[in-house]
Amino acid sequence: MSTPSDAASSLLLGTGIGCFLITGFGLVQGRMNIETMSLGWLFPLLGLLLVMLPRTLRSESGLMSNLFPDEDDDLLAERVRSEIETTVKDGSVSSAWAELEAAVLESELSEE
Repeated sequence: MSTPSDAASSLLLGTGIGCFLITGFGLVQGRMNIETMSLGWLFPLLGLLLVMLPRTLRSESGLMSNLFPDEDDDLLAERVRSEIETTVKDGSVSSAWAELEAAVLESELSEE
């Protein structure tokens, strides 16, 4: 199974190549002109950006490496397990505080 980083990299690369294909069709059909700047020139610029973005996914401190981690199934399972343990621990601490607060309120009400 591929990692999220590999899947995002393939998707970005394919979309960038698709933008170049749109540019080529626009030039062949005469909808875009090399001499004049038009809105259609955003497609090759976007294509260039999308083709270069997968390189940032492979680096550890890249632009999109936090959004699409490069971890396999074992690392993902361990990360999710630790997050669940942290959530359960926080929940038990919260319930302990709630019980303590309820006990304090009961004692204050009984004094009145």
